[in-house]
Amino acid sequence: MTVLIEMTSRDPDVFYRPKPSTHGMPTEYWKLAGEIDTLQARYIRLCDVEPLPVIELEEIDDQIKQLEKIKSKVYEQAMKGAYCEQI
Repeated sequence: MTVLIEMTSRDPDVFYRPKPSTHGMPTEYWKLAGEIDTLQARYIRLCDVEPLPVIELEEIDDQIKQLEKIKSKVYEQAMKGAYCEQI
């Protein structure tokens, strides 16, 4: 019984899990990168289907291109912000 009393009277646990590193990039950038990776994986899986679903592949390719443009804009804005902070 004394063991249980000693365990309950100890200090609270101070363990915490740190936030994942974003390497200075906004979280929107990483969300877009994840979506692009998912679409690329779907594209590759659809390439193994016979007959090739050409329309779906073109739609996915268009989505990937659109997200890549948005991702590059977010990257440029992040770099401009980082450059301005250094000056």
